[in-house]
Amino acid sequence: MSNTILDYIGLKLSKIPKELQAEKPEFEVTKGFDNSELYKVYKKISPKKVEILISNTDRTTDIRRRYDESVPIQTYIKENKDDFNELIKKTSVSKIQELEEIQERLKKDTPYFVRYDKNYLWQIYYSKIDKKYFMLFPANEGESEVLFYMIKQKLSKESSTIFVPVCKEEPSEELLDSKKLSDIENYIWMFTKKWPKVIEIQGKGTNKLYITGETKIQDNLKSKYRVVFENKEQAEEYYNYLKALFIITTETKYTYKFDTIINKKGELSFSYNNEEITPDNLKNFISDETIRQMSVKLKAVENIKEDKKQLDELNKIIDEQSEIYTKQEKQIVQFMECKKSFFKRVKFFFKSNKNESLKNRKLILNVNKKIEETKLDEIAPAIDDVKVEKNITELFTIPDLMKTTLDTKNVCNEEKKVLADIRAAKLKQINLNQKIKNAENYIDEIESHKKNLFDFWRFTNKDNQTELAEGRGEDDQETEKKVSVFDLDEDMESLGEKADEIQRKKLSIDEQNAIFIAQYLLQSINSSVTKRDTYVIEQGYDELMEKYKSKGKDEVLFGGMKDDYTKVKMLKNKKHRENEKDIFGVLKFNTKTSLEDFKEIIRKNGILLNEAYQKITSQYDMPIFYKERKRGYVFGELNPYNLVDDTSIEKVYKTNANEETHLVYMSNIIFYDNINKTLPLGMDKSSKVIFKVGNLKKAGEKVVNILIEKDDYNAEIRTIKIIEEE
Repeated sequence: MSNTILDYIGLKLSKIPKELQAEKPEFEVTKGFDNSELYKVYKKISPKKVEILISNTDRTTDIRRRYDESVPIQTYIKENKDDFNELIKKTSVSKIQELEEIQERLKKDTPYFVRYDKNYLWQIYYSKIDKKYFMLFPANEGESEVLFYMIKQKLSKESSTIFVPVCKEEPSEELLDSKKLSDIENYIWMFTKKWPKVIEIQGKGTNKLYITGETKIQDNLKSKYRVVFENKEQAEEYYNYLKALFIITTETKYTYKFDTIINKKGELSFSYNNEEITPDNLKNFISDETIRQMSVKLKAVENIKEDKKQLDELNKIIDEQSEIYTKQEKQIVQFMECKKSFFKRVKFFFKSNKNESLKNRKLILNVNKKIEETKLDEIAPAIDDVKVEKNITELFTIPDLMKTTLDTKNVCNEEKKVLADIRAAKLKQINLNQKIKNAENYIDEIESHKKNLFDFWRFTNKDNQTELAEGRGEDDQETEKKVSVFDLDEDMESLGEKADEIQRKKLSIDEQNAIFIAQYLLQSINSSVTKRDTYVIEQGYDELMEKYKSKGKDEVLFGGMKDDYTKVKMLKNKKHRENEKDIFGVLKFNTKTSLEDFKEIIRKNGILLNEAYQKITSQYDMPIFYKERKRGYVFGELNPYNLVDDTSIEKVYKTNANEETHLVYMSNIIFYDNINKTLPLGMDKSSKVIFKVGNLKKAGEKVVNILIEKDDYNAEIRTIKIIEEE
């Protein structure tokens, strides 16, 4: 093997050729060097101009230590023959040829997102002191083919180049200076909550700047993006575009919140109220919004005047009500006082309150009439009603928009305070009105017992602690229950574990198997449940029989059991000793299974699926995406990217599940038998759920662009229509 590798690269260890004689360049590791982004600059370099240094470390070792312990390749071969032979054993001619094929392709094409498979192997640095490139090869890495590829290239008589990242190198600032590049990263992070990759491809006389990353474009639907700058003008325009949106967002105290979208070029763009904001229409957007904010402010000022008039009218009514109630209280207090002695009772009995009661009744009638005449409807906030005229003659700037927006926000806040005062006054007026009615009823009852002295005497001797009701205000609202909202990136793991745990507890093995069967025969089960399209069951039978007959003898013998139960397997880095279920084994299906037997099996599993479905509900408020509407059960995706990645799909349906939504999860227990009880909790095999579409109605639709990476060199911009249902 050693001779094969050495023969292929043209190296004889007995005499190291001069082409491999390397010198160790001086290299300065500055503070914070280890924490900086590793790959920011890519360029084409001649291998013949790269010095090869080797150290017995790995890629994760501190760079200063790696450099200090490194030696030129000729020294390493001479002093570490055994170690060098181990490096030879780690690779093969085929692995070197793979690198050659990659580099041949890279001579013609640039990867769509710049980075490519195995780019991490190239540990090439640049010494600014000696102005030399050098490879800092870590001998303790498991892959060593890149070292022998470089040796082969250095020994080759032909000149060639390699397209590689220069580790820890900063962009040239030819297109944008370092501060602006840092600003771009911060701006994009604020909008996407994910750090972008800023990469420069350096060439002879021309550099290109790439900004790549990923963003959410709706709910849990994500897309990659790529923005490319070929000249300073393009870069400056995009920088100013991001800066403007950032300032508008932050300096207006997040009055403006821009949504991230992918434009038709696959670039990161932004929208406001479902309209894309571009560098070209940004100025008009600022002017439109400045004028709109001015209109909102004027409307709010008018509303405040009307609102205050209404508040004054309410307060006048409240003053009159308070006066009436004070008089009523005085009468009731006099009555309560009279109960303290015989003489006070007699005096109260002979005292006439008719005139006072008549005056109060007239006042009450007058107040009630005013309440009916007063308009008590609140004035809606102006901001929703204002429309902007499009014939703009004056262009406004960002400071204009900021100042106008903040002024408008203050005025609208003042309007909200007045509206809050109106609501409080209404509540007070309602309470006082109820108190007056209760007091009036109580006074009427007292007067009704003053027809004769004996009746009044009995009434005053009663221990009746009648209270004046406080009246009812606004209906008490139930405390809003806090429901977790599902985030695919943050919650998928915990959701999987929780769902799997619940399904293991609540579902029988037969119910779990019915869900497993559904992934193969869902339409057959739907036909059995709905009693429609029964031919689908026959189609399912024929397809399954054909697959069974194509199975080998060993597969039939072991019934889908791949391994014995002592063999340790991995599921998302978690160890277990379980076997995956086999559809034929679960169905007990073989060549002797008749169509009638199959129909009965499907019927029973349809019942079991129904029973399982009733037991499980959604653990989050979360969107579910599905590709088609059918009767009965459908498969939904929690990760919509798994749907839109399918090139045959042009539209996707979406509905929102809540804690009352029934569904079943395709969790780990659905796919494995778990005989040894070692199966990890989670949804590591699938992010699908099964649920019923039912009588959902269309609630809206949205068209989005998604940038889908097909391979290292190609990406496709797909337009998907998302139909929302509720």
